[in-house]
Amino acid sequence: MTMVGLALLVLAACGGSPSQAAKTKASPSPSPTLSSSPTPDLAALAQAFAGTYSGTWTNTTFNSTGPVTAVITVNSSDLTVTASLNVGGNVFGGSPPPPEIFKGQLGSIGSIGFSGHSPTYGDFTVTSSPSGFVMKATNVPNARTDHFEADGAFATGKISGTYTVFFKDGSQAVGNFSLTHS
Repeated sequence: MTMVGLALLVLAACGGSPSQAAKTKASPSPSPTLSSSPTPDLAALAQAFAGTYSGTWTNTTFNSTGPVTAVITVNSSDLTVTASLNVGGNVFGGSPPPPEIFKGQLGSIGSIGFSGHSPTYGDFTVTSSPSGFVMKATNVPNARTDHFEADGAFATGKISGTYTVFFKDGSQAVGNFSLTHS
């Protein structure tokens, strides 16, 4: 998941007006030159979003809710991000799952990706961009649940989004989540 939005600006340095003597000559006008772009420190940018986030999830279809906590750490030396996720309440119609740890590699301009297998979510992928993240979980190991998808966004001190649970009978449940940095 990216935790960083980054805009790089390239400034053009234009020469001043040519002197009067240069105007009378048939010389070409100076070409603008580009200044070099700074290389972003991805680890430092991601580090700004590290910490503990807590909040709630709400299933608006079944009017159920529960607590959720995420602890995000950034390893600057190997450019990895680790997220420990603890979801409480009636998850997928059952007991709260044990906390899970997800680890991903920072990519260009703060993008990050996680993939693997989870005892709670089954086979999953999490991809991100500077604006947010998408999680897709297939083969959810639950008798009624087929798959799960979530879309989230990052803002200063906040992670929020929506999710959909797809059931094996073709029905769906939708909900939202909101966590704040503590």
